[in-house]
Amino acid sequence: MPAGAQADGGVKVTVTVPQVWLRGEPSLLGGNVASVKKGDFYVANARTADNAWWRLTVPNAKTAETWLLADLGTVYSGDIASVPVLSPALKAPAATKLPAFPKWIPQITPAQRAIYQRAAANGKDLNLFTVVGDCNSLPSIYLQRIATGQFNMASLGGLQRVVRQFDKSFPRISLAAEGGFNAKAMMDPSWAPGSLCDVANGVGPFACEVWVSRASIVFIGLGTQEQYDWKDFEQAYRPMVEHALAKGVLPVLVTKADDIETASGAESGFINTIIRKLAAEYQVPLLDFEMATRELPNHGLIDEGDKDFHLSYAGMDRRLVATLQTLAAITGKS
Repeated sequence: MPAGAQADGGVKVTVTVPQVWLRGEPSLLGGNVASVKKGDFYVANARTADNAWWRLTVPNAKTAETWLLADLGTVYSGDIASVPVLSPALKAPAATKLPAFPKWIPQITPAQRAIYQRAAANGKDLNLFTVVGDCNSLPSIYLQRIATGQFNMASLGGLQRVVRQFDKSFPRISLAAEGGFNAKAMMDPSWAPGSLCDVANGVGPFACEVWVSRASIVFIGLGTQEQYDWKDFEQAYRPMVEHALAKGVLPVLVTKADDIETASGAESGFINTIIRKLAAEYQVPLLDFEMATRELPNHGLIDEGDKDFHLSYAGMDRRLVATLQTLAAITGKS
């Protein structure tokens, strides 16, 4: 018996997210083959050399190629290092030429692309991006939908190349994406996890995430939780842009679909106007998500009465695709 294996069935793993599709190969482009849920237990019968994917034994599955992204599970018993390593050939991303991007996708300047390209010299990973934001940036309704197979990958065409390049980004849980977060909280050490961040020296969630993630690109999706603090938004938002640039990380400023600050006296479009202004001032990319949602039912928001601010499925899909298109523009994969 291999070291670490269990007499009752081998190395066991369990799923740690509510629901996830196993893939037909160890890749986000592998195609959905079997659905599993949180708390399910399976025996791991193979793994990739980098331990990023585990192949599971799934009774009644139509194929033996049932791969779980390791970030979405955990070892329950045994030693995963005892499981055999496989290196199957991966399906190539779609070679489809990307159509012209819509007008809400930023036109990346040479100076902006240079910030991204120099990020490696600053200790950043050119194949990793991160997101900071509020409830509409939570993993389950944003990036993790690709990791768990909740988004139709075939519909992405040539954008599959971007998914392959940045595949480590989609299962990752940002330290600075949380329901209720506003711009002020991002630089406030009282909101940062003390076990990972140097809160004693004033490091807030934003700076902590930039440091811990080693991401080369950070999407800043804030403003929805400023409905009562909108007067202080610019003062609180500006330090994030400056910090990212100082650390050699390319910030992408993202407008929002809602206009909720008007409920407490702000002029219509107040926050989005500031985001657009700062993008122009600092000469950084602007993903104009507000413009992207104008043609969607209820502007891509769930109908919640007079204070709509949660994204609908149409809004979530539009934001996910727009994020991939922006990454393609930055990396020159368009």
